[in-house]
Amino acid sequence: MPFLSIGFLIGLACAVHVIRTDRHYVWLLIVFLPFGAFVYIAYVLLSDVSGSTSARRFADNVANMADPGRAYREKLRDVERVGSANAKRALAEECIKRGRFQDAVDLYQGAMGGPLGASDPALLRGMARAKLLAGDGQGAIAAFEKLKEVDRVAFDADVELDYARALVLVGRTDDALRQYESVVLRYPGEEARCRFALFLQTLGHNDRAQALFREIVDSVRHAPGYYRRRQREWYRIARERSVG
Repeated sequence: MPFLSIGFLIGLACAVHVIRTDRHYVWLLIVFLPFGAFVYIAYVLLSDVSGSTSARRFADNVANMADPGRAYREKLRDVERVGSANAKRALAEECIKRGRFQDAVDLYQGAMGGPLGASDPALLRGMARAKLLAGDGQGAIAAFEKLKEVDRVAFDADVELDYARALVLVGRTDDALRQYESVVLRYPGEEARCRFALFLQTLGHNDRAQALFREIVDSVRHAPGYYRRRQREWYRIARERSVG
């Protein structure tokens, strides 16, 4: 009984802290669950003291699961209150997660309106991807090529894969083939290989595509569990498309 009383008091103290610090209401539910108050102390109170990034991320994830629109609303408020390039970039990234690609393009355009924005690698990279996902292949290619000119280091394997996709989108088949041939050699995962195989199928290069699908299946099947989990989507596609 004394232990239960102490646990209740700790939970009550945590609930007061939730209210006073304007935390998300979901923590009020959590702190009165078994050991919930200790979770709150570990991942919220201690993170406030230590500045732990992982603890803050955990707390944010808990709130976001309870209220999926929370991150978007907070970033929208930042844009409305501050209106900085960084605030617009953060909201644009959130729009991309939600499939609002044209909204992301508009936000990136607004963020790039400053004197240095047009040459900012992070903004160029985000703009190029947003335009690709919005179906503007020519705009994406222009942004990717500007990024490569401004900062070759930022033109990494992820960007190279998106660049290949943009080339496909505008029908530059030979350039896309060369780009895919280049990126599959160093892409850290199965996405590039899978997208290349799918592209080859559309061109009628079925033997080459099948060889790539089999490589993906074999690679993932014999990989450690963490890699199988990360590559689940591409493994599924390759297995479904693989013949024999």
